[in-house]
Formats: sequence, structure tokens, C-alpha cells
Amino acid sequence: MGKKRFFDDRLKYLSFIQNTSEKRAISSELTPFIASMPQNRTFLRILDAGTGDGTVKSNVIKTFHKYHPYTSLLITGKEISYEDLKNTLEKMPDRFVEHPNLLVTMTNVKFAELGHIENANKIKNKKVKVHNLILKEDNSFDFHTQINNLNNFIKKNWGIEIDNKSRTSYSNPCLIRIYREDHKRYLEPFIDNDYENNNYDLIIASQAYRAASAVKTKVNNVIAPLMRLLNKSGRLLVTHSCGEDTVEKILKIAYKDKKPFPNKAKDIIDFLKNNPVGENSRYTFSKPKPYSFKFRRSPDQTVTELFGHGVDSKWANILYIGQIPEKDIQIVEKSPTIYKKVRAAILKEERMFFKNEIFSIRKVR
Repeated sequence: MGKKRFFDDRLKYLSFIQNTSEKRAISSELTPFIASMPQNRTFLRILDAGTGDGTVKSNVIKTFHKYHPYTSLLITGKEISYEDLKNTLEKMPDRFVEHPNLLVTMTNVKFAELGHIENANKIKNKKVKVHNLILKEDNSFDFHTQINNLNNFIKKNWGIEIDNKSRTSYSNPCLIRIYREDHKRYLEPFIDNDYENNNYDLIIASQAYRAASAVKTKVNNVIAPLMRLLNKSGRLLVTHSCGEDTVEKILKIAYKDKKPFPNKAKDIIDFLKNNPVGENSRYTFSKPKPYSFKFRRSPDQTVTELFGHGVDSKWANILYIGQIPEKDIQIVEKSPTIYKKVRAAILKEERMFFKNEIFSIRKVR
């Protein structure tokens, strides 16, 4: 199977999303962008380029309904993880009740392939596995039951492969579409659309790359492919960890020479301005905005059943957001002197906080 990569560690991921308020903070930052989307359109397309457990995607649909209750929403989620796909789909039944004019699409392909998956029979000589689920009835109970019936398709097709360089890819390129039968006349025309001139009005890239990666790598592998999928006036929202917080403070004690956040949003924007994706005049860039979120404190300060709220849990969350490899973790935890300093530093932090930044790229022509 190859070496285990950082983001493949499910327990660290689940601990982080349970013990911090990052998902809520990201959803809050997205609200004004969703609210300002065009009001005179019959449909709008949104891409969540990495759904994770589906919390942000679900919140995006809720926010969209508040500001665009009568507009058809075509929302696509990219997610290679089998577990996260299931978690995302679990959150969808209620959304189809609140916003019936909804087409939810899930795919597991790479960033550079997102523009081809809608109308391709094959991706890299692998047949695209497609499942269209048309929901009957009009209530979340029945929708939940029908969505659960996707499990056989998912188990059979939604696998992953890891090559000898520890790169993760899909076993089969997959596409799942879900929509309500009583709204099919509004939504089915989009399924047969070739999408040649029908890209996304809003794209969300949240923690879509390793913080320690070079700017060029982030742009070439993630940001540039997503920029090319924007409609005119469409926006790409990029948010990521940026350091200058409790995480970086503690990691500097544990690893004096390590730079977990070597570049910021400004570096990415400067790179894009000097290395344009297509014609540089097509895009404008916002000023990066910092925002923070915190480690959740349980009301009675007791230890939760699964992930806890003590020093060890905080250390695990710091390691997660800092993307520290297992071999480096072992070095610190096997050194009583360093580990004692780390624990003491964590205990001094009464309100542990994490800092992200967000910026937008807008296609102006």
C-alpha cells in the first residue's frame, strides 16, 4: 500500500474537526461571498474542492437557500475519501427538503480533471463510473433511505490506490448525481450539458494543499486548475492555515528548525501575478484576510469519550494542523526533555487558537 501520508490519518483528522471550530469559522467567512452571488440567474454552480466531512458543503447549501431560495443550485463536491464521502452524503437529505431545486454532484477525480469529468467516458484510460440517483417522495426520511442505497455503488467503485511515491489516487473515476424527481425538469437539462462554456460561479478550496509545499506546487497542482474552471465574474476562495498562532508557537519549541508555514497567501498572489494563468488581466486578487478559531472547551472540562480535551488532545491537534510527519513526532515524544517543555507550553495556553487566512481570485473577463 505504500507509506502512510499525513492526511491519510483519520483519527487525527476526526480529532481536529471535533475539538476545534474551524468548520464553523470557514462557513462564516464564506457567507458574504454566497450572499453576493448574482440574483438574476436561474441557476448557479458551486464547487467545494475538498468536502472533508461535508460540514462546509452542507452549510454552503443552507446559506445559499437563505439568499437565493428560488435559484437552482448545482453544487459539486470533490472528495477521494470513502469515509468522508459517506459523511457528506449523510448531511444531504435535509438539504433536499429545504432547497428542493438542488443538484448535488460528488466526484473523486483530481483538480486538473474536474473540468472533464462531467462529459467524459474515460479519465486516463479508466472508465468513469456514473450513478444518477433520482429521489422520490418529499421528506428527509425517504431521502436518507434512498441515499443510503448508494453504499453498494460506493463500496464497489470509490476505492483509492497509493503508488510507490505515496501519491494517492482513485481506483476508478466516479461521478454521483442526486436530485429530486419532482424537480427533474429543472435539473436534468444540466446533466446532458457539455459544460464547455459553463464553469463555476464560486469555487471553495479549503486546506486543499500541504502548508509546507512550495508556492509553485500549490499553484500548479491546485490553484491554477481551479482558476481555469471559473465563469466570468466567478470567484475562487482559497483558505488555509498560516501560522502566527498557538500552533506555530508550540511547534517552534518542539522543532526549532522547522517552518510548517513557509509561505502565505501574499506569496501565492505575488507568484500568480508574475506567472499568470492564461492572460493575467483576466483575474483580480483580493487582499488576504486573517481569521481565527479556537480549541473547543467542554462545559465541565471533562474528558470526552473519544478525543479528550487535555494536553494530549491539544498536542495532537497542533501536530495535525502543522502537518508533522510521524517520524518527527516520534523524535519529540521519545525525548523526555523536549516533550516536557512542549507540555508545559501547552498548559500555559489558556485559550489555544488557530489562525487561517482567506483570499479570493475573481475572473473579470
